[in-house]
Amino acid sequence: MKEKAWMQKTDELGVSLYGHITEVLATILTQKPADGLDALEAVSAQVKGTYFKPGVPAPPPGTIADAPGSTTWQAGSTALLKAPGKDEEVEEADAEMKIPDLMDDMKAFAWAGVGLSAAESYRVYVSLDKLQRSKKLQSVRFFGKVLGTGADYYVAEATYMEPPEEEEPEEGAPAPPVPLEAAGVGCNACVYFVTNDPSLEWTVLPNVTPAQVSASVLIRKYMTGSLTADVRAYPPFPGKEKEYLRAQIARIVHATTLCPKDKYILEGDVAEDGSYRDTTVGPADTEAEGYVALTGSAMADPSNWCAYYAGILAIGRTTNMPVEEEEGDEEEAKPAKPAPEPEAKPLTPITPSEWSVQMVSQMGGADVVVARSFRWPGAYSASVLKEDKMANLYIGYGHEYLKEPFAPQVPAPIMQEPDDLEEQKDEPLSEENAKFKAAELAKFEEEIPDEEEAEE
Repeated sequence: MKEKAWMQKTDELGVSLYGHITEVLATILTQKPADGLDALEAVSAQVKGTYFKPGVPAPPPGTIADAPGSTTWQAGSTALLKAPGKDEEVEEADAEMKIPDLMDDMKAFAWAGVGLSAAESYRVYVSLDKLQRSKKLQSVRFFGKVLGTGADYYVAEATYMEPPEEEEPEEGAPAPPVPLEAAGVGCNACVYFVTNDPSLEWTVLPNVTPAQVSASVLIRKYMTGSLTADVRAYPPFPGKEKEYLRAQIARIVHATTLCPKDKYILEGDVAEDGSYRDTTVGPADTEAEGYVALTGSAMADPSNWCAYYAGILAIGRTTNMPVEEEEGDEEEAKPAKPAPEPEAKPLTPITPSEWSVQMVSQMGGADVVVARSFRWPGAYSASVLKEDKMANLYIGYGHEYLKEPFAPQVPAPIMQEPDDLEEQKDEPLSEENAKFKAAELAKFEEEIPDEEEAEE
């Protein structure tokens, strides 16, 4: 009886060990989970959360599946981290496949106080490796996380070894006013996969259209974590949340992906006016010969950083539409067309006012310089100078910084009621025929030549 009395001693909240065990057993017997032993700790934590604590609001009621230590997350992580067995032989990665060392990249970002934990980084790395093998990707890197209200998006940036066939537009569909950039070019230079958890399947996002990019600039919505969610905003957005997410990723990538100055060269058709018609910049085949990595405090100077991709124009593309020659009389006066927006070529130096560049610390004798974007909060670029290594990361809500509070566009004014219309008088058939006959006679007389003209 002494042991029972000891178990019935209460704490400052009036809860005893005996009473807690009784409630845990009663909960398990009521809910009857599939594995009671695995659910024991989760149920115990759930029951503890229901105890009254002065000054602390009570948590909402939950279920065993939602409780910490739920078997759902455990099962997914176990499958993700499971070592391949004899019946799950994994083919050796092709020599052309490239995947950055995410664990090493996170060490560089850790000096700036950003990034993922070691456990989360490893789960993402393993998930990216499996994604690359399953989708036969030539390269894949961790773009970052886009935070949402219901769930976050893990985003992977990749390129295919053999790009899939593009879907043909529907027959009879009107052509868009601004043509779509083909896969591998401009805003669609890379393909993006997203998932809410590294242990879940990755979903490929569709190619972004200029209309979606232009529309995303006019609205400001938090992500919900559901790709099929509606984007309720004004002006209306042409697509669901997956298209809105893809448009925001394109804007972030082209504005915040950096590289050292003079490390890469452009390969493509550069016009006489300096416009660049192919925005694809490869990380290997376009590296400048004889490039010497900067050391010391040189990378702390913003002038030694460049934007890796071309900038996005107001029309939603990285390049202006080709000018088509119009056929017609040259003497006819034609309305003047607005001048095209100047294109921002790849490898353009960054704007110092939009970035904070700082040498944060030493990492094994190698200088680490981190650039932080003011324009897109959450975007970082880290350069490990000794290893000539560069990494880019984004963790944020997918919104651009605004100097003033966001104000949505005002809807167009409501049209006024039309004026009272007078009904047209219906002429009798005889009067209508008379007018028609007179018009035909006048036309006939004009066609008959005069006598003088006939003699000539």
